[in-house]
Amino acid sequence: MKVLLISTCEHKLSEREFVRPISNILGSVSHEIFHYRDCTVEIVNSFDKILICGTSLQDNKYLDDINFIEALLSNFSGSLLGICSGMQILCSMFGSSVIINSEIGMSEVRTKRVNPISEGNFQAYCLHTKSVIASDNFLVMAETDNSPQIVKHKHKNFFGVLFHPEVRNESVVEKFLKI
Repeated sequence: MKVLLISTCEHKLSEREFVRPISNILGSVSHEIFHYRDCTVEIVNSFDKILICGTSLQDNKYLDDINFIEALLSNFSGSLLGICSGMQILCSMFGSSVIINSEIGMSEVRTKRVNPISEGNFQAYCLHTKSVIASDNFLVMAETDNSPQIVKHKHKNFFGVLFHPEVRNESVVEKFLKI
C-alpha cells in the first residue's frame, strides 16, 4: 500500500503541525508528502490512498485552487480521507457549500451512521473557521451541534473529517488505512 499525504499548508512551518503528525501516525506505512501545487495527475494516480491534511486557520489559498485540485483527483479510484481543509476541498469538489462556521477546541462528536472510521460518541479537537453544508453526494456519518464532522461520498471510498484526528483520534487514520 502506498499513501500520498497532500499538504494544503500555504507556509512550510504549518506542515509541522498539520502534516508531520499524520506522517507519524502512518509510521512504517509507505507514504510520501507533496504540496497540492506540486502534485500531478500521474503522481496522484500512483498511490492507493490519499490523505489531504489540514492547515492553519489563516491558510485559505486552497479554496481558490479547488478547480486545480479537482482536476488532480478526478480520476483517482482509491480511498481518500480529507482532514479539515481536506474535507472542505472534498465536499466542494462534489457540490457542497463551504460556509463560515467556527469551532475551536474539544467538541462532542456523535456518530449518526455505522461507518468504518468511527463509532459511538467521542471527543475530538476542532480547529476551523469554515465548515460545509454537505450536498446530496455525501452521507453525514457524524456531527457536532454545529456541523457535520464526518462525511462519506455515496459512491466512492472518499471520507472527510472536519476535526483533527492527529490531535486525539489517531484511530480514525488507522481505521481509514484498512479500507
